[in-house]
Amino acid sequence: MTYQRSQSGLSMVELLVALAISSFLILGVTQVYIDNKRSYSFQQSQTENLESGRYALLVLQQELTKAGYRRRPDEGTDIAFPAVGDLAGCGAFSLGQAIKRTAFNSLCIRYEPRNHLERNCLGELPVTAADLEEAPYTSSDEIIIERLYFAKDDDEDGEAGALMCTRVHTTRAGATLDGREAQSGELVSGLADLRYEFGTGTAADPRSITQYTSASTTLPILAVRHTALMRSAGARLRDSIDAATALTTWQDMVEVEDDDEVLAALKADDSGQLYQISQSNVMLRNLMP
Repeated sequence: MTYQRSQSGLSMVELLVALAISSFLILGVTQVYIDNKRSYSFQQSQTENLESGRYALLVLQQELTKAGYRRRPDEGTDIAFPAVGDLAGCGAFSLGQAIKRTAFNSLCIRYEPRNHLERNCLGELPVTAADLEEAPYTSSDEIIIERLYFAKDDDEDGEAGALMCTRVHTTRAGATLDGREAQSGELVSGLADLRYEFGTGTAADPRSITQYTSASTTLPILAVRHTALMRSAGARLRDSIDAATALTTWQDMVEVEDDDEVLAALKADDSGQLYQISQSNVMLRNLMP
């Protein structure tokens, strides 16, 4: 009599082969997931930088073009903007001065509200809005002073900073108007640094820009070039690129030396984030003769 022996279960060899194949499949699926997640984070960080950079340029363009605005164009800046003391952290304004440098990443402007709907950098209407609506094309006794500056967020390591604005409304005599005392607010977040350069003319030719400087100047300022360095919130997104290499273009554009404290701080805070540079030039047409 012949007996046939039927197999039940798996042999050790078959089990090991199945485990090896399933392990390779799991590793492949995991790697695809990691790559897709990294690609998504990279694209999100790029989009974040682009949006922050575009908004920073828009805000600065909107505010800087107001510098020196007068409701009566036939009224000289010496009449519209008297000398005043330190307000909003700007220091003293000299007679007729409508823009001034306060630091390499900070400047101040002053202007008259265009009409009763004019909003300052914090979105507030003029205190004298009712008077402006009733009497168009007349001089204004309200002057808006704004300080546009960069402030670093020191609450958490590696966090970027923001474009900030401090505003105050005064009379022509320099008295602060009720409800418009100096107040600050954040305009754009995600900045790692901000630099200003001023296009100046000369006393002999105040209508032409002869140079750009980042230092304080008494020459007539006709334009402002601003360069913003954006940094993503997401970290560990750069492959084999150190902070010094990633910041080379920024360093060359704003002419920062290797021993600069700001550059050193950027390198120290770097955690593999993505960087984006946004630059624009604003002509101050209200101040051109």
